[in-house]
Amino acid sequence: MSFLPRGLAAARVLAARASLAAVSVQLLVGCGRHPDHQITIVDGATVTRFTIQSALAEYVELPGDHNELRLTLAGYPLSCERWLPPAEGQSVITVVVTTPPDVRPSAATYPWSGLPPRGEPIREAYALPKALSGRTSRAFEPGGTLRLTAVALEPHGAVSGTLAFEFPGVDARPATRVDGSFEAKTCRLAFATR
Repeated sequence: MSFLPRGLAAARVLAARASLAAVSVQLLVGCGRHPDHQITIVDGATVTRFTIQSALAEYVELPGDHNELRLTLAGYPLSCERWLPPAEGQSVITVVVTTPPDVRPSAATYPWSGLPPRGEPIREAYALPKALSGRTSRAFEPGGTLRLTAVALEPHGAVSGTLAFEFPGVDARPATRVDGSFEAKTCRLAFATR
């Protein structure tokens, strides 16, 4: 039972509902917002920056040989179903994390220190970055790391981390750098039968 006049009580109820609705909308908007992840590629005097529009992670186990976590970070729309190369003016970074056959990628730091000797088994994990800009492809000289902060190798999982690849430049080869953060959705998984 209320001792307020009927109109005043109704006005307070409406005001309380409006405040609750405003708080609910703020919470929903706050929960749905994610910072834009950006990638910077420096190749000598050329600097390319893009906001990631598509971030995908694929995981494949090759029994007895090695495992691969393949990250695709594109500045244009991509889907898990089909590879689409970048058009002129578009860029994509791919990073392949290679681990020994008995090691799955996890939250850790993976260096890019060069490819292991051909024909030898993979003993140390590494991350191999490559950029495509329009029709131009660029593999990077060894230097820097990929730091994975979260790895969920499951359907609807995600892989997140930071790129920090850098080559200081030597002789005629220019200095290069690839950096930025990402969160990629798990797209394809191919586990070995154990």
